[in-house]
Amino acid sequence: MMMSVRESLRVNRGDETGATLVEFALVAPLVFLLIFGLIGGSYLAFQNASLHDGATSGARMASIETSLVTQVAPNMYCESGLPTSIEKAVSGAAPLVKVNPARLCATTSTPTQLTQTPVVDGDVNITVICAVTCDAPQSTTVSLAYKAKGIVAPFGLTYNMTATSQDPTRSP
Repeated sequence: MMMSVRESLRVNRGDETGATLVEFALVAPLVFLLIFGLIGGSYLAFQNASLHDGATSGARMASIETSLVTQVAPNMYCESGLPTSIEKAVSGAAPLVKVNPARLCATTSTPTQLTQTPVVDGDVNITVICAVTCDAPQSTTVSLAYKAKGIVAPFGLTYNMTATSQDPTRSP
């Protein structure tokens, strides 16, 4: 008893037992890549927005300090606000990124720039630039540098982010 070609086509036509699994295997990696790429990109955008908020808050704090520096050792001038007010302002405005806890210092008697030493990779590092001098700044610029790491492979790359904000100081 031989089946005709027509009968064998009818029997096999409705049998699709492996088709769904093959389709899933082809489409799933693309869907997962899209989903995790959106999550990773959104997280990086959030970190960037936090960085800009931190720069604005740090510049605002620097603008209300009448003198940004005080001598703490020979040839060492550090931020006068205690506890370190600019770092706290940046940390408060950007709570989910880690801020370098080092004080803002300079090594000249009339500093125009305060930086954190040592610079820590993976932390937000702060630089304050003063117009004229930080003893009596006319305006302040706060710059933040951050090396963000992506949270999703293959997006686990390092991204360099910066944010800058400038605020004028109060007139005497």
